[in-house]
Amino acid sequence: MGFVKKESYDPIKVEKRQEYLRLYAEKGRPIEYEIVVDGFKAVRRTSDPEEFMDFNRFVDGDTKAIEILFFTGSSNNNDRYIFTLTDNTKEGLSGIDIDAKIAEQVDRQKRDWQHATLEREFNELKSEYAELEKELEKLEIEHKALKEQQSPLKGLLGEIGSTFVESFIRRNPSIIKSMPGGEALAGLINVPAQNPESATEGSVSFHAKGDSHELTEDEQAAVSFVEQLKAQFLKEEFDRVILILQALAEDKRKIDVVINTVAINRP
Repeated sequence: MGFVKKESYDPIKVEKRQEYLRLYAEKGRPIEYEIVVDGFKAVRRTSDPEEFMDFNRFVDGDTKAIEILFFTGSSNNNDRYIFTLTDNTKEGLSGIDIDAKIAEQVDRQKRDWQHATLEREFNELKSEYAELEKELEKLEIEHKALKEQQSPLKGLLGEIGSTFVESFIRRNPSIIKSMPGGEALAGLINVPAQNPESATEGSVSFHAKGDSHELTEDEQAAVSFVEQLKAQFLKEEFDRVILILQALAEDKRKIDVVINTVAINRP
């Protein structure tokens, strides 16, 4: 049989008993205990510190004493703490005060949970934002590269037409420059400097010089040249002219054939 200690009820001292149980539970040496309210076992023998405050549910204005028993090992020997309630302490332990305390603890835990959730969501959004920034930067680089490769004639001739005309300009710089506005048109295309007589066929990448800007006089002359060229033909006819230019660019021997043919058939 252990000792018995009797004193007036003090909530701070009661909470210290629970902290004592928590301390040893964390060390891996849990202590079994039991709490009795006016002879009723409000908390049956257990070693779980979190059940300690459950005794409050059985305390009311008529409660006279709260007994806390600490058992020695697995035996029934125990140290007993008896807390007696006076009229003043009974008022402090009324159901309203207990409910308020429970509500306060629940509210605090809810706020802690909400804070942890918001912090986690913030970190997730921050990570997603960083990924989007990288993706946007990548798209901007790809867009710039695509823009640099795009033909300045594409808006006038279309994808295929601009490719054919650029190829013709590339392979026949002397011819195109001899046409009205042709020199300015050739200037819109980046063509490596070379001897026309030694020009060879091959894969060439064309793109507009510089970034997007207002057209200069030379560029406007080039656009006017292409517009005048298109104005001479219907769409189907213009497409065929482009095909002819492409064929001439691929085989320059056909130039004389076409000229002779046109001269023969000319009225």
